[in-house]
Amino acid sequence: MITEVQKYITVIIPSKVFDSNLKNCINKIRKFYKNIKIILVLDEYSKIKFDKNIKILTSGNKTIGFKRNLGAKHVKTSLICLIDSDAYPNSYWLNESLKILNNKKIAATGGPNLSPKTNDIEKILVARSRKHSIVTLNPKLKSHKTKKHYLKFLPSCNFIVKTSLYRKAKGMDQRFYSGEEISLNVNLDKLGYKMLFNPKISVFHMDRNFKHFSRQRFIYGSTGLWYSINYPCKESIMLLAGSFPLLFCLCFPVMFFNEIFKLIYLSGMISLFLLIIINSLKINYKNNFFKSLKLSIISFLMPGVGLIARIFLKDKIFQGLYTQK
Repeated sequence: MITEVQKYITVIIPSKVFDSNLKNCINKIRKFYKNIKIILVLDEYSKIKFDKNIKILTSGNKTIGFKRNLGAKHVKTSLICLIDSDAYPNSYWLNESLKILNNKKIAATGGPNLSPKTNDIEKILVARSRKHSIVTLNPKLKSHKTKKHYLKFLPSCNFIVKTSLYRKAKGMDQRFYSGEEISLNVNLDKLGYKMLFNPKISVFHMDRNFKHFSRQRFIYGSTGLWYSINYPCKESIMLLAGSFPLLFCLCFPVMFFNEIFKLIYLSGMISLFLLIIINSLKINYKNNFFKSLKLSIISFLMPGVGLIARIFLKDKIFQGLYTQK
C-alpha cells in the first residue's frame, strides 16, 4: 500500500518560509512515506537542500489558495494531498484515501485535524475552543470519534482530492487569505461529486497562541461577507455570522429611538454577555477563567472587526496581518 500511495499521490505544502513547523511536517511525512512526491510553495526560494522527491516553487507574498493552485499545476500524479505547514501526520494516513477515491462518484476525502498535546495554556484553551461552533465551521471534524460519513465541507489542512477534479473545479479562490477551501468544496458539489470524511485519515494541526488566534479571527471575519455572496453554503453563512456579535454591539444608538428598541438591544446584549460567560466556563482549564474569558471575547468579537476593516483597509494591510503561526 505504501508503494501505491507514493505512486499516485503528491503532497502540496504551502508556507511563507521554511520554518520549524514546515520542517516538522516534512519529517513526519517522510517517517511514513520516504519517497512520496512533495511540492513546497514558498514566498521565496530556500537554499536548504531537500531530497530528490521534493520540488520547491516560489510564489511571492500570495494567498494560500494561490499557492495551492500553483502547486497543483505541477502535479503529475492522479491524486493531490493538501496539508498545512503547521500540520503533520502521525500514521500512514494516506493509505485509506486510495481505497475511497477508487469510487468514481467521490472527488475528495479527508479526516480530523486534531490538536497536539502542549503545556502552553493559551494553546490549550484555543484547542478547547476549536471544538465549539463559535470558532470552527464544523467541530465534528476535530474529533477522531466522528464516524465515517459524506459531507459538503472538508478543511484544506487535511484534504485528498483527485487531480483532474481539482483542476475541473478551477482549484481554490485565491483572492483572500482564509476560507479558500469553501470555493473548492462548493464547486465540487456543483459538479455532482461527493466528499467522504474518514476518521482514519487524521493529522495533527498546531494551535495558535492568543495573539495569532486573534489575527486569524480578524482575517476570517474580513472574508465572511464576500464568501457568503459568491459561494453561498452553510459554511460561508456561518463565517459571516461570526461577525454578527460585534455588529449588534455597534447598534447601541437604536436604544434612543424608543423603549421597544431599547428593550430589544439590552436583551440582546445580556444574551451575548451570558453566551460569552458560558463559553468561557466550557473552555476553562485548570482555573484559568480570566484567560478563558479573554479568549471568548476574541472569538466572539474579532471577526466583526475584520468585516468592518475590510471596508476601509487595503489588501496590503491584510497581507501583513495574515499569519500561519
